[in-house]
Amino acid sequence: MKSSRRPDRETRQAGELGGRRILLGVTGGIAAYKAVEVARLFIQAGAKVQVVMTTAATKFVSPLTFETVTGRQVYVEMFPEHGKESPWHTELSSWAEVILVAPATADNIGRIACGLGDDLLTTILLAYERRRVICPSMNPRMWANPAVQDNLNTIRKRGFRIIPPESGDMARPGEEQGIGRLAEPETIYAEVRHLLSAPQDLRGVKVLVTGGRTEESWDPVRVLTNRASGRMGFALAEEARERGADVSLISGPSEVIPPSGVRLTRITTARQMAEAVKREFPYCNILLMSAAVSDYTFDQTAKNKIKKGDPDPEINLVPTEDILKGISQNKGNRVIVGFALETENVLDNALRKLREKHLDIVVANNPLAQGSGFQVETNQVFIIHRNGSVQDLPLQSKREVAREILNAVMELYRNPLPELEVEPELDLEVDVDPDEVLDDTDLGLIKLDGLDLEEPQLPKRQDRKTKRGKHKKGDRPKIIDQNGQAPKTAEVTQVRKEEAEPRTVQPEVSKPQQSLAQPAAQQQSAQSKKKSRRGGRRARERRERLAALAAQQSGLPQIPAGVPAPPPTTAAVAANQPASGDVKPNAKSKGRPKSSQSVEARLPEAASTEKPVAEKKSVRKKAAKTAASTDGGQKASKKASKKSAKKTEATEPVA
Repeated sequence: MKSSRRPDRETRQAGELGGRRILLGVTGGIAAYKAVEVARLFIQAGAKVQVVMTTAATKFVSPLTFETVTGRQVYVEMFPEHGKESPWHTELSSWAEVILVAPATADNIGRIACGLGDDLLTTILLAYERRRVICPSMNPRMWANPAVQDNLNTIRKRGFRIIPPESGDMARPGEEQGIGRLAEPETIYAEVRHLLSAPQDLRGVKVLVTGGRTEESWDPVRVLTNRASGRMGFALAEEARERGADVSLISGPSEVIPPSGVRLTRITTARQMAEAVKREFPYCNILLMSAAVSDYTFDQTAKNKIKKGDPDPEINLVPTEDILKGISQNKGNRVIVGFALETENVLDNALRKLREKHLDIVVANNPLAQGSGFQVETNQVFIIHRNGSVQDLPLQSKREVAREILNAVMELYRNPLPELEVEPELDLEVDVDPDEVLDDTDLGLIKLDGLDLEEPQLPKRQDRKTKRGKHKKGDRPKIIDQNGQAPKTAEVTQVRKEEAEPRTVQPEVSKPQQSLAQPAAQQQSAQSKKKSRRGGRRARERRERLAALAAQQSGLPQIPAGVPAPPPTTAAVAANQPASGDVKPNAKSKGRPKSSQSVEARLPEAASTEKPVAEKKSVRKKAAKTAASTDGGQKASKKASKKSAKKTEATEPVA
């Protein structure tokens, strides 16, 4: 008889699942239509998909739909009608690399748990011992039924992978929301893809995982405990097992069924947990300490139940042993991962725990965040490494979180970081260098309130174009006498006050007379003044007055105005030349006399002064007292200076 079985149609493009063989079982639920999309995703990835349907499933979706998507014949009946061919269940179980049941109804889950084989799909599952994945889909009330949960725990113990249903709207309009709807096709595809392509990078590695919670007894009835469910630790153990690791699991009380294929040790108290970890730690390469161990226990445990009517009982709590801090002292080349559950300052507290307990990685999360609390299948965590890097993972299933954690662990296991002799302490304060603190008179007040610094206000930039004849701050020339001493402050101050007084403009001397009276040094100074763009007539007059005052203080004779100066000697000309080691004048004081220049070098310029000096009465009195101690020649010079000053006052305009 000619077979009506269609030939296998191989995919033309090989994707990330190229050539992998998947048997898709579809049971009779409204979510059967989603199984078509699941099959399409696997076909696009290059996998070979064989669909097996129950009789009830054909009432929701036609077998022709799956045949069109997969290119293969769909099998329904164990004993087909006459003229149709159906392979033996043993042939299909031997062909498949993984069996996926999506959707799995409550009825089908119960039959699998009871070991029934009354149709083709359940018979194949009985003959299959490899990877098996169940995707439940049912009404929220059915999902919450204890019988359904017991059946799920039963098949989980036998090695079935459960992809839990999601919460949301049901397929039927007006039906209440809740947990029970089939997981999205993309989620199912990702789980099966990882199951088929899971790297065997942990083969030969011994992994020790702790999970669940601990309970500390106050009396025979009451305990001190927490809300941890153990799901995170169980997901880590299952992920490590699938990647080829030799897994030992130490679990406290938990309502979740632990994974199969691992060595399980049950404990109750924190003391028992510490003893079990110390016993297994020397034989492991990686420690994943995800258990929620109590930080405190009771000082004494009552032998009998404490009655409500008894006097107010006194409760004394004592800290439990810090397991991680103790065993990390002898960690060697092992990788130790700790977990931090924080409700505030998550990153800071987790980093402090990592450094205080000498961990390699710490996984931190906040149970108050949506989707990250207790008794849920999802979590959102931070993976903090010893080198300071932080991975911020999005909200995802705890199985996916376990996958990311083991990826980070294996990266560190292959490329271990050098051990630090001294772990740096966590310092959240701001260290201010005294040399870098700015003066508040210059840049404004700096407030160190936490990390908020007031931006300093820079001083306003002074305009470079100053008024003619005035100096900027710090540009005033210094006055020194023959002995290198500066005159009294009062005298210099009074001379500087004269700068603001108005002065008369005297007629200039004729050019022939000026050329005869001006020495060679004066001509050089005049040439430098012409080149200078600063100062001007008033600045030159001020320098001449300062030179005249310096001459009076030094006791040297002053040449009256209008009298030609004698030609300078060779020594005078040499004194007027700047030394090779003198410092060049600043750009701001270009064309001005150097403050370190001697008085003798300025005398030719003062002697050739052709304009009288306007002085006040106080200056003249001070000059008269100073000149009283000089010789007769100096007195004559002083009288001539007074006469010229009187003439200047007569012609001076009223301010």
